[in-house]
Formats: sequence, structure tokens, C-alpha cells
Amino acid sequence: MLPTDAQKELMAGLRRTAEAHFRADEMRWETDPDYPRRGLALLGEHRLLGMNMPEEYGGLGLSHYDALLAVEEMAKVSSDAANLMQASSLGQAQYILRFGSEAMRRKYLPGVCAGTTRVAIGISEPEAGTAATAMRTRATEDGDHWVIEGRKHYVSGATLSNVFVIYARMSRDPGAKGIGAILVEAGTPGFRIERLSENMAGNFQADLVFDQCRVPKENVLLPGGAFATLTRCYNLERCGGTAQMLGTAAGAFERALDYVQQRRQFNRALIEFQAVQMKLADMATQLEAGRLMLYRAIASHPNDFPDPQESGMAKLFVNEMAKFVTDHAIQLFGAAGYLRASGIERRYRIVRGAQIAGGVADIQRVMIAGRLVGRQFSQWAPRGATSGTSP
Repeated sequence: MLPTDAQKELMAGLRRTAEAHFRADEMRWETDPDYPRRGLALLGEHRLLGMNMPEEYGGLGLSHYDALLAVEEMAKVSSDAANLMQASSLGQAQYILRFGSEAMRRKYLPGVCAGTTRVAIGISEPEAGTAATAMRTRATEDGDHWVIEGRKHYVSGATLSNVFVIYARMSRDPGAKGIGAILVEAGTPGFRIERLSENMAGNFQADLVFDQCRVPKENVLLPGGAFATLTRCYNLERCGGTAQMLGTAAGAFERALDYVQQRRQFNRALIEFQAVQMKLADMATQLEAGRLMLYRAIASHPNDFPDPQESGMAKLFVNEMAKFVTDHAIQLFGAAGYLRASGIERRYRIVRGAQIAGGVADIQRVMIAGRLVGRQFSQWAPRGATSGTSP
């Protein structure tokens, strides 16, 4: 479960690369609209994308665990760069590797590993957030094409992406039974990106609109009825996102630990005050607990999808821990931590979103409790009890 010597060497090498190429530009991800694309290309040049993709597609052939450790280490320096790494290794690109045809893999994955292709995913809709199976976006078979109608909501990385994994209703079956996934390329007629909204972390989320969007049949990842299979990939993506949040919090802790040893008040360093020592001890203990939970989840299935209970627990704990650690880091810096120039306050803004994205914290608790007792707790109101109904 703990990293091997070889994995520790991987992390040390990646840290050197991160410090050399991403430390100085950390704030540019938010302030320079052109920088994310350059950052993606730079990651590709250093072979930090698709690290666990097979070598035949341009990856390094590493394990999921290796890729997760790399994401965590990068996030200590640049959370934004780590986000791109996890999407290409443990996140959205995995849908193509696991469910796509060989033609799809050869078409898209080399670009993912090189930094010329980025994959985004569209699941949520204006009326289907946590209640994902209420989605209304529909794909209808028409000869050798599927025609997509609908709208996706809160899609991250849309303007940086050129391939989209779109969840849609592909049959008339209700609820999860009718849902499958299909690839849509940017620029496809009938597909457009609109309503860019800046979030708390300074990133943009978008709506994806499909208006008689015709997509070839060979772009289908999985047909209707595959929702449960698709969500297995989400357990791996959750681990990748959790590694990013773990590293983001750990980076804030590292800076706070250094700061309290340098900053002096009342003729002594802040580290000499017992209140500061207690904060640091709590932060370090929480970080280590979250790290061990996440490592167990990924190491138990190094080349397969993680267990949903272990990945759900790790996501829940680490996301809330990261908020705790980054908040205390701001406090230890005092007024300096509240300034944007410090970079500490942005780490808090980044980790705060993780309690919402990828399954909100409260629904994670419901799912964890359900697995404990071997049942699924439906959140749907009985039919007729409210005006809303399950599809």
C-alpha cells in the first residue's frame, strides 16, 4: 500500500520537473486565458499525460497507482497541472481506453498523451445534477448515425477540449436502463459550447448544447443500458480527483510549515507557539489519514477500477480534510494568506469545489451507508408525492 522505492523515485523526479516548469507560473492558470493550453502542451512534452496509458498509444504503461502518486506530487506545486494529468490518466480519457473501439483508441489516445487532445465529459444537466438518471439528453438512431438533442451543464475544461464523452438516453427504457455514452468531437455540426460561467476557483464551466447533432455510429462508447458499467470508470476518476485535492492541501501545508518557521512575532518564530504546533499536528495527521485511505483504494486494484466503497470513502474524507487543511494554512499565514499573491487562498478555493464535483459529499454518505447494509437508499419521492418524477 505504501509507495515502493521506485515509486518514490518517480515522485522525486516529478517534483523536480514541477518546481522547474510550473512553480513560477502557478497563478497564470487563473490570470492568463492562454496559459492552460500552453500548460497542457508542456505536460505533454515532459510525458506527464496518459502516464498509465499503454505504450502503444504513447503512454508510459505505468499502473494507476503510479499515475495517482504523480498527480498528488504535481498538485503540491500546481493543482491545475495536476488536474490535466489526472484527466488524461485516471479520468475522462479512461472512458476511451476501457470502452472505446481499437479505432477510437488509436485515433484519440496518442493525442491525449502528447497534449494535443483533451477529453471532457458531459453528464449533469440543468434538471439532472445529483439525480443523474433524470437526464433528458437523447441520442436517436438514424441510419448510420445517432442524432443527439439536449443540453449538458457545468462541464469543466470545455474550451480546452476537443473530444467529449456524452451520457445520453439511447433507448426508451426509463431511468438508468436507457443511458449510454457517445463521443462527440468539437466542431461537429449541431454541437456548440455556450454559457461559460467562472467558478470560485477562477476556472470556467460551460453548457454543451446539442441541436440535431449527427454523430457516426462508430462513435458509440457503450449503448443504452450501460450506465452501471460507465459508473465503474467513475470510481477511478474519483481517485484521480481525490489525489489532486490531497496534493493541493499538502502543498498548502508545506508552505504553511515553512512560513511558521520563518515568520517572527513577539521576538520568536511562530512555530514556538503551542497553538501553532497544535494546528500543524492536526493538519499533518489529517493529511496522512487521507493519504492512506486513498492509497489503499488505488493499490487494492492497481490496474482495474477501484472498489466503490473504498474510493467513495477516500473522496469524502480527503475532500473535507483538504478544506480543513487549506483553511488552517490561510490562518497560519494570517493577512498574507488572505492575499491572492500568496497562492494559499486559491488552494482553498480549488478544494472547496471538490465537495460538490464528482458526487456531492452528502450523497457520498448516503451511498456509503447503503453499501454498509447491502441496499440502495432511493432519493426519489414516491410518485404523486411531488410534482417531480423519476424518468
